[in-house]
Amino acid sequence: MINIIKYSQGNGIEAIPMDALKKWDYKCEENLWIDIYTSAVEENEKILKGIFEFHPLAVEDALKYLTEDIVHHPKIDDFESYLFIVFNGLIEDKEAFKYKIFSMSCFLGHNFLITIHNETPKNTLSQKLKSILNDRTFRKGPDYILNLILDDIVDRYYPILDSFETEINNVEEELFRGVPGNKTLLRILNLKKELIRLRRISSYQKEVLFKLTRGDSELISFEESVYYRNVYDHLVRVSDTTESYRDYVTGLLDSYLSIVNNKMNEVMKFLTIIATIILPLSFITGIFGMNFDFIPFLHDELGFWFSITSMLIVAIIMLSWFRHKKWL
Repeated sequence: MINIIKYSQGNGIEAIPMDALKKWDYKCEENLWIDIYTSAVEENEKILKGIFEFHPLAVEDALKYLTEDIVHHPKIDDFESYLFIVFNGLIEDKEAFKYKIFSMSCFLGHNFLITIHNETPKNTLSQKLKSILNDRTFRKGPDYILNLILDDIVDRYYPILDSFETEINNVEEELFRGVPGNKTLLRILNLKKELIRLRRISSYQKEVLFKLTRGDSELISFEESVYYRNVYDHLVRVSDTTESYRDYVTGLLDSYLSIVNNKMNEVMKFLTIIATIILPLSFITGIFGMNFDFIPFLHDELGFWFSITSMLIVAIIMLSWFRHKKWL
């Protein structure tokens, strides 16, 4: 799917077919926005290589994840007349409590913007892109449109962070109010893994946005760099929140291990007390089980009850001593 939108002072916004698009003039007064979503490779190459004559390496990086199940690392390359940007977005999967990553490549010029993305399960980014189509948006230029797109991608991080916070609270309640088991451990480890992944993604994105806020390129106007700084601040907040959640989950993992160790110590203490009480009783049983003819109470009618009573007295004395020492 390829959407081509052209804006001019006289005609305003108009959608044009790809056949009507000729070799692009980098100095013309018209503004162009091309949105590419999972279209044929031949059509993509016709636009990127034939019409705009982008660098082959940039074209290869832009189209790689459309044909392969991979995610491209965020990056920004300056080719003087245009910028090549790769940015990663997230789509929340509430049922599996995970998020899916998709890559978006951008070619930003003085009078054009090309976006290439492959998010699943549905074309959610293109739906957002269509909602910002108006004359005011295009009059501000392609750099303003790109700012709106990046801002929307970063805003998608917040619902995912809210889901993480809810899951952390649920795990904490299960950990301290219930009986934690292997299921709780798996939930904690899964939380930690996904948070580390989210932290790594947001860190890479910060570097890209930071370069856009510095005003190094003439393709980003000073007025728009302020908006990019706002998006950068949002991403910094996301990164810091993710880091704090990761530390909190690490604390939950330590708490889980402490609780499990305490439970094991309680069990070991209980078994040790039983073994300690049984030891003198086994001693008494061994004495009366020796093969000697002359043992006190051996042939007495009350010998059995005497040995049982001795064992009970020894066990009661030992339990009393344990309680006195506060071992019980």
